[in-house]
Amino acid sequence: MKKHTYIIVDVETTFTRGETDTVADFGAVIVDRQNRIIDSLGVLVTEESEKDFHFALGNPKATKDKYQLLLNAGKRSYMTVAEINDWLEMVALKYSPVLTAYNIGFDMAKCRNTGIYLDRFDQRFCLWGAAKSTICLEPEYADWCAQNMAYTDSGNLSTKADYVAQYLDPTLPPEPHTALEDARDYESIILYRIINCPSTRAQILKLGRGNPCLLYTSPSPRDRQKSRMPSSA
Repeated sequence: MKKHTYIIVDVETTFTRGETDTVADFGAVIVDRQNRIIDSLGVLVTEESEKDFHFALGNPKATKDKYQLLLNAGKRSYMTVAEINDWLEMVALKYSPVLTAYNIGFDMAKCRNTGIYLDRFDQRFCLWGAAKSTICLEPEYADWCAQNMAYTDSGNLSTKADYVAQYLDPTLPPEPHTALEDARDYESIILYRIINCPSTRAQILKLGRGNPCLLYTSPSPRDRQKSRMPSSA
């Protein structure tokens, strides 16, 4: 590994009834340990351009209109899957970064569905799992959630990326739910806090290697005393 370099990946997906969800909007940011941006990519996937965005993003027409504005402003372009893989290969060779994503199993699975090859990054961890075992255990985070009504439907503290990022930087607006912007402006803030918590990156990497079937397990109180990072995802 080259020292302290990370690639944060975020995706927004398609929804085609009866078919496998794929990546429509691919975003990636390369950062160092000081959260300085070294490189980035935000593109719409050419092969998926005729499909609707996932309904979780809201009205499909409104979502397409939002992306058309990004295209018109030069903040998005189209890339084929092969071109995205070429860029990722360049990044892997040039920087040897550690891969992370907020719910890395989801992002890697959707990339596999699309043919985008993230498995080349053999060192990786789940940013969501890391946040839940560090930032979200801080008493101040519980206070922030109470003040902002940031709870799940079952009444637990929400660990959504935009909430965690807004806790760390109260000036942030709600997430736009566009891949590059979410990775660059929200998840990078979370990563910066995370990578400056543990004493070594080896502890971070124990959070998991991107297996979509791998579930996060909350550490026991005894484990938390030994380390603020769990032994496995």
